[in-house]
Amino acid sequence: MENYDVVVIGAGVLGLSAGYSIARQGARVLILDKGRVGYEASSRAMGFQSLRGENPPEIPLAAVANDLWHTLDEELGYPTEWTPSGRLWVALNDEELADFRRTAALWQSHQLPVRMIDAAEVRELVPALTDRVVGGLFTERGGHANPQRTTQAFGWACRDRGGIIRELTPALGIEVRQDRVVGVRTTAGIVGAKSVVICAGPQTPLLAKSIGIDVPLVAARLEACITAPVPPLFSTAMVANGLSVRQTGRGNILFCGGPHEWVDVDLTSEPAKPTSAIVQGEARRLLELLPNLKSVPLLRTWAGIVEVSPDHACILERAKAPEGLIIASASGHGIGLAPALGRVIGELALGAAPSIPVESLSLDRFASLSSDWASERRWVAGEYNT
Repeated sequence: MENYDVVVIGAGVLGLSAGYSIARQGARVLILDKGRVGYEASSRAMGFQSLRGENPPEIPLAAVANDLWHTLDEELGYPTEWTPSGRLWVALNDEELADFRRTAALWQSHQLPVRMIDAAEVRELVPALTDRVVGGLFTERGGHANPQRTTQAFGWACRDRGGIIRELTPALGIEVRQDRVVGVRTTAGIVGAKSVVICAGPQTPLLAKSIGIDVPLVAARLEACITAPVPPLFSTAMVANGLSVRQTGRGNILFCGGPHEWVDVDLTSEPAKPTSAIVQGEARRLLELLPNLKSVPLLRTWAGIVEVSPDHACILERAKAPEGLIIASASGHGIGLAPALGRVIGELALGAAPSIPVESLSLDRFASLSSDWASERRWVAGEYNT
């Protein structure tokens, strides 16, 4: 039987960043995935990064991640296309502007550098915006990267340091002996391990449940679109008119938003990813926001499956029992927080104290959560988040 210091289940950006951190410490690490590397949400995300004042427990992680992003290409040895041009929220009406003022007050109460800006300054950042703009919220502490490049960079850097990545090898369960993890059961047999990290996105609850641990996560299918390349219009990571929007280094406009559909997943098969009518709404809102794009072709659309926690915040848990088990979820924040999350997961997996305070992101915060919480919120397969 093969044996490793750590087996990581999930080869999304979270598992790859954790694997890189573990391999960097000289430990033997194996990363397993039921599909291809970064094939779900990680390579299909927006790639935004900023401080996270709306989720106070994530503030320390986001602050460290923001610092790490600036030297990440050099550290990993591969490009991520990191663009440190800030993050902008655009208000198209007074109601949105009032909401942004409340958000700014919350962020500022945590000493985070965010400020309200008027319509003129918003249009200085993005001159092509509709004249409906009434103001916005802006932080210079943020930016965006190419999710696919970032996922590749972590994976390649992990391999360069001795980590092993095994695709098309679903994990079926966790092997436990005398209240300690001893390995992972896969479709290709059992792999031994001193520690096991479950960061398998939407499959995480299924694996944890098999050993009696409840992880409150629900799977959602998100759809995104990308246009043909256009001349440079803006460089900031922008949220506006119900969309997240960025311009890639090649000039394409990448955007997503609108309702997402809750779906069911299993441990071995790939979830369906149809293109739905949601794409029409996304395209309409983009043209409302950036009218000059009306004659630009839409190149392609795609979907990815992401897991969401009840409070939309990360989960980081070093289980008391069985010993040696770590459970991690980015709850949709994987790309932006990846440098910091990978570091902390690596520390937890190797038995070290986390260098970033993450105690408030443990499963303990869900102790009073109803067992039917997802049904009560209608976060069930076939429903939408409207």
